Amino acid sequence: MRPPSIAYPVLLADIGGTNCRLSLVAEPDGPHRALARIGTGSHATPEAAFESVIAGLPERPRSAVLAVAGPLDGRRAQLTNANWDFDGPRLAAALDFKQGLLVNDFEALAASLAVLRPADAETLVEGDPEPDGVKLVLGPGTGFGAAALLTRGERGFLVPTETGHIGIGPEDPAEHRIWPALAAGLPRVTVEHLLSGDGLVRLHRAVATTSGVAEADVSAADISRLALDGNPAALMTVVCFWRLLARVAGDLALAFKATGGVFIAGGIAPKLLSLADRPTVRSVFAGKPPMEELAARFALHIVTTQDAAEQGLAAIAANLGRFGLDDPKRLWFG
Repeated sequence: MRPPSIAYPVLLADIGGTNCRLSLVAEPDGPHRALARIGTGSHATPEAAFESVIAGLPERPRSAVLAVAGPLDGRRAQLTNANWDFDGPRLAAALDFKQGLLVNDFEALAASLAVLRPADAETLVEGDPEPDGVKLVLGPGTGFGAAALLTRGERGFLVPTETGHIGIGPEDPAEHRIWPALAAGLPRVTVEHLLSGDGLVRLHRAVATTSGVAEADVSAADISRLALDGNPAALMTVVCFWRLLARVAGDLALAFKATGGVFIAGGIAPKLLSLADRPTVRSVFAGKPPMEELAARFALHIVTTQDAAEQGLAAIAANLGRFGLDDPKRLWFG
């Protein structure tokens, strides 16, 4: 039996808790063309948001591959940090799609690891990667996500996770000092509470409180700008952020035995890359006693391109079976 395929042109959508980026790919293995970036929730439903963009196209998309920042249940998904919900058959009926597929946003990023160009990422830790080893992508944005790409010959498999919601605690004296302020009001402290846009704000508030510095409430974007301008509290916040991110990345590398490399994606890390203390990042990432020998093999990269998710979605659309997504329980039809 011939594996299911996607009809072109294909609408690609990277849908996060804050923004939704739409692009179009006209043919298999063709380039994706950016269409629009709109605010998530700017329309009452995703169907209305998509129609506002594709109504003006000379040719309507025949299919869609949509990456959603939230858990999936077959042909349905719900954004974790916004109120849009997705139902594949409902989308197909409303927008006249022949076929479609919903994936987790980090499934799309994991798929991109098969096609990213060397210029699309910057290496922080060289490691000793294996070409066919497990590759892991993770990252802070509106939330925190992670997924893995497992390859066996010509076929790969995407493993989405909910690792943003695992617990985390302090490890060094500096973290122990600020942890009571970080944990205030939370039933438990999770990775996403600290390694996200809101997490950056929470870290900044805890650093300022612990240091006795009177700091006005600021946004994550403000903290990034202030840190780049040399503000002491913002700089200390970013130092804490990078240490925690390196620690979590190294822990997840062990969990997945990611000998193919670890890739940090999302909107925050590339903006703060110039402030990363690289020797400290390398030390924390690989400092995993008693597993130092294994941890020394893990490479760490920062995904710097802004279209990684779109690259992954285009690769999925071109060959569903390459990523184990030729699954009739997930594909939907108009």
